[in-house]
Amino acid sequence: MRGNMAVKRPDSDRKELLGYSDRPNTCGGERIQFMVSSEFENYQANLVRLIHGDTNPAGPGFKEIEIDSLINGVYPGHRQETHVGSHIEVKNAPVINSIQSFTVQTWIKPFKPSSKTDQGIVSSWTIEGDGFSVGLDSFGKAYVEVGSKGATERVTSAHSLRAGVWYFVAGGFDNRTKKLTIAVHSTPGWPLQDSNMTTEKTISKEFKINCKANLLIGAKSQVKSPRGNISTQAHFNGRIEKPRLFSRLLDTGELEQLSKNADPKSIGSVLADWDFSDNFESSTVKDLSMNRADGTCVNYPTRALLGHTWDRKVFDFRLNPSMYSSIEFHEDDNADCAWEKSIELDVPVDLKSGIYAVRLRAGDTEDHIPFFVRPKKGAKTADICYLIPTVTYQAYANESVLATSLDTDWSAMTDIEIVPDLYDTYVWDHPELGYSIYDKHSDGSGINYSSWKRPILNMRPKHRFWVTGAPRHFAADLYVTDWLEAKELEHDIVTDHDLHQDGLSAISAYKVVITGSHPEYWTEPMQDAIENYLANGGKLIYLGGNGFYWVTAVNPEQPHLIEVRRGYASSRTWTSHPAELHLASTGEKGGIWRFRGRSPNELVGVGFAAQGWSKKTPGYKRLPDSYDPRAAFIFDGVDDELIGDFGLVMNGASGDEIDRLDYSLGTPTHAMYLATSKGLQSSFYLVVHEDLYVTDKNVDGTNNQNVRSDIVYFEGDNGSAVFSIPAIGASGSLSYHNYENNISQIMENVVREFIK
Repeated sequence: MRGNMAVKRPDSDRKELLGYSDRPNTCGGERIQFMVSSEFENYQANLVRLIHGDTNPAGPGFKEIEIDSLINGVYPGHRQETHVGSHIEVKNAPVINSIQSFTVQTWIKPFKPSSKTDQGIVSSWTIEGDGFSVGLDSFGKAYVEVGSKGATERVTSAHSLRAGVWYFVAGGFDNRTKKLTIAVHSTPGWPLQDSNMTTEKTISKEFKINCKANLLIGAKSQVKSPRGNISTQAHFNGRIEKPRLFSRLLDTGELEQLSKNADPKSIGSVLADWDFSDNFESSTVKDLSMNRADGTCVNYPTRALLGHTWDRKVFDFRLNPSMYSSIEFHEDDNADCAWEKSIELDVPVDLKSGIYAVRLRAGDTEDHIPFFVRPKKGAKTADICYLIPTVTYQAYANESVLATSLDTDWSAMTDIEIVPDLYDTYVWDHPELGYSIYDKHSDGSGINYSSWKRPILNMRPKHRFWVTGAPRHFAADLYVTDWLEAKELEHDIVTDHDLHQDGLSAISAYKVVITGSHPEYWTEPMQDAIENYLANGGKLIYLGGNGFYWVTAVNPEQPHLIEVRRGYASSRTWTSHPAELHLASTGEKGGIWRFRGRSPNELVGVGFAAQGWSKKTPGYKRLPDSYDPRAAFIFDGVDDELIGDFGLVMNGASGDEIDRLDYSLGTPTHAMYLATSKGLQSSFYLVVHEDLYVTDKNVDGTNNQNVRSDIVYFEGDNGSAVFSIPAIGASGSLSYHNYENNISQIMENVVREFIK
């Protein structure tokens, strides 16, 4: 019987010593920078090459090689500042600094109306209380505020605004009459929303606005820290559409016209009219007025989102951009920690391609900042390419789903005790480091973007995945590095980011490409490159699960950012609006590649089938195809009928997320069906959402034949070939029994045959 199994949270009292690199990939002759934050007075830094990360005593243990380097040494430590929250900044706009009378008009859709502080919508406000601000107060009431030499006056709406509702908001001040007005109109249409509200008051004393601050959209004020960094405060959570600034206090009739989408030029006195319905991939926001008070997005708010006029007919922002004229801001967005440079490495020209890290140590605290050294373009050093799934690492960066589920009874999902890694709990206690695209913002909306420019603490060699208690992602991919080293198989490292940027040329010279354990997030250039590689005679070993799954974009203007839209028909932790599936970065349709007509089955013979976690994960039963002469080289020296019923990840190879052969989804009809875990998976393994067409109780490994992992091999044109052992946990079996086991033997047979 399964008992209640709550989460055990370890002590996370860890002094800060951590960092990140300015990019994931580099090569000899290039320079790469590392940003470090330390609460220690000094720390030791060393360049190391990482071989094996798992500290499990049942395996070969942790392995790293210290590298002689000019960067090795002791560095002074200081704690770096991280400032989160997205907004738009309009700098040095004389037309704003000279304001005396004004109206701010916009549409807003608040997600978190009540907050601990004000939430600025459009403001030019100093922390001393000078300038003007239109926003929401801590109770969710709309306000307009003016300040002069520290004296402030404010008026608020009669009622609080509701979450998820579009409102027309206008706040203004008349310097002549000293009238201060805030107006809130519900968006017209069905269903009926809140009634219109207008509140005003007259200031009795002499009052002259003193605007000295930059104008902010989506926040209220800025302050300079002791180290000179700018901190932006009182961020808005929700959507803002068509913010405008007028040089006078508009009357009730003019506001009524604007609330019905009148052209602001017909009203006159326009100082600024910011357009969010263009340049969706960019951080630049254009002002359509003659003053050209353009703005810049900070911490990358979400773009290409529906405004208040959506007609329920357009589902692609490229067809009618005017309906996608809102930007979504969040108080916890983080596109770049923007730390100061701490260490700079000039990569030696002769440094071996591999997986490296800057190791940091102080007292009993240690951290590794990983990075990947590829060969120079056109100068491969081996026949084997190990393709590192850096885009997937970025998608999962600081994943903290467990943090919102600490009281959950996990016994229905696994019989493994749930113990978070110390790095995980550190992230929970430091949300300024940002979360993954599996998580949600503080206002409950899904996270679309993930940045490389921040510490990614679950991308560490000793990190353990909270469900399995074993390595996953980066730490698990070191299993393959260790195995290649043990088998003396020379190889080069190429990353997803290389493949995205350079396309086919990044891998075309290699005889075989081996994937990491979970190449889940793929961009269109990556898809094109791997397909062209196979079409030109390349050979691919897919040693992972749930691969080639999510449509992903790398932002063309800021390549340290990736974007994903979750869609509404796949395995996911949050859901996109049906009309917001297209990626702002590229315009392409998001979701999963299977629904874009590029099923993983067509590429590698298998596709995502199920996921699950249990203490004892099964191996694979050999099938008749494994005895066919075409497969003789694969099973040379292997007499076992059961393959991979062992390993460092849940004690078996076919664990975690697993893929199956399916001819209806595009598996080539001549693919050899070599082995399967069908009938061996436990009830903890559940079929994927996209394969559930109707409600069905038969969804687990004991009653659903689609819940399985299948080993597949097939040849293609021009001598190409694909071999797949499709499970995230499979690479954890390679080192079992000192690398002398059937999974290791099969892998070695295939690799050596492919590089002949």
